[in-house]
Amino acid sequence: MATPAQLRTGEQRLAREAANDLAALWRQVSNLAEAEQALNDVLPQLIRTYGEAAAAFAADWYDEARTVAEVAGSFTAAPADLGNQGAAALSGWALNRGADPAEVLFWVQGGASRRVLNWSRETVMGSALGDPAADGWQRVGVGECAFCALLIGRGAVYSEATADFASHDKCQCSAVPAFGGRPRPARDFTPSARNISDADRARVRAYLANQ
Repeated sequence: MATPAQLRTGEQRLAREAANDLAALWRQVSNLAEAEQALNDVLPQLIRTYGEAAAAFAADWYDEARTVAEVAGSFTAAPADLGNQGAAALSGWALNRGADPAEVLFWVQGGASRRVLNWSRETVMGSALGDPAADGWQRVGVGECAFCALLIGRGAVYSEATADFASHDKCQCSAVPAFGGRPRPARDFTPSARNISDADRARVRAYLANQ
């Protein structure tokens, strides 16, 4: 069965594989100059390769979810194409932030994971907006940070093409379709108001104001 949890599991597997490839590359890196060269040579293609895999996986998942939900009418999800999503900018940012190759790897792995998962999210979001049987898309996940927990807890359905999927490095949230006349996706957790600061709430309000 195509559940939100299965979508997230597949997404996180691809993100881990991308991070592992970067870690393998890093075993050949001993200084920042070598780190910069390695990123210039590898990062754009790595993001595209795993991104394309994530988009294809998400499209297949969407089609299966549609079948499982017994949605009427014909529709086929289309994989998104996001390119390398500013791989050069990610490299420069990580190199400026990290004092040594190990720190640079940490920041690059997080940024690469975010970009790979964006291919999957955009595939589901775009398909849900183009599917006549869908009302839009929803955010689901485990709510590992206050920002994500607040957004998931709202249970909002986004139906405008201008709505962005706010995420952070190593974010575990996914986008899933909200099919018309069908039960909304079950939440993976019950949001709690504890340990959520006024700053967290303000950040969510600012994000929602731009949707």
